[in-house]
Amino acid sequence: MTKTLKGENLLRAAEYLECDPDWLATGKGFWHLNVANSSEQATQNENLEYQAIPEFELLAITPLFLNEFIISTSDIQSSISSIHYTEEQYRRMFGAKEPQNLRITNIKADNMSGTLEPGDLVFVDTSIIKYDGDGIYLFVFSNHLHLKRVQMVGNTLMVISDNSKYQTWSITQKDKSNMNVLGKVLISQSQIFQRF
Repeated sequence: MTKTLKGENLLRAAEYLECDPDWLATGKGFWHLNVANSSEQATQNENLEYQAIPEFELLAITPLFLNEFIISTSDIQSSISSIHYTEEQYRRMFGAKEPQNLRITNIKADNMSGTLEPGDLVFVDTSIIKYDGDGIYLFVFSNHLHLKRVQMVGNTLMVISDNSKYQTWSITQKDKSNMNVLGKVLISQSQIFQRF
């Protein structure tokens, strides 16, 4: 036995389902209350939704960013010019960090293999312009742009390649003035693609 909705119950059900009461009662016509304007309204809603979401842009490390340094060789090479995030995505990844202080670049060399592979994307906090505890730094030393692990041992900075085929070297107290820290790596993202 099938029940038929009538009167006030039909109107309540139609309101709850956001559909036309005539369609609900007979199954004829359009189910949506205002089908002629529904696709137009959906487009307007999507546009409003898109406009209402603040966007956070992270820029690449470019020659302009590096223009005060003479760089002959580099561990990095930017293949992405910028990345855009919604505020929610950005805050989940970077918390309260300011977007203008973050830059992106790709790994070019294999000296950090095991941790960072060639092609991997790294996010660098450029507000850190001096040694700020052990970590992976982007810095210029002897006209080379390095992206390496830096660890303080006594008064000496040890520059470590996570790839054991490369030797660790040091920056002594007297050489520290020749080191220009451009930032500290916060996050890396693998660029290994799987094709299906």
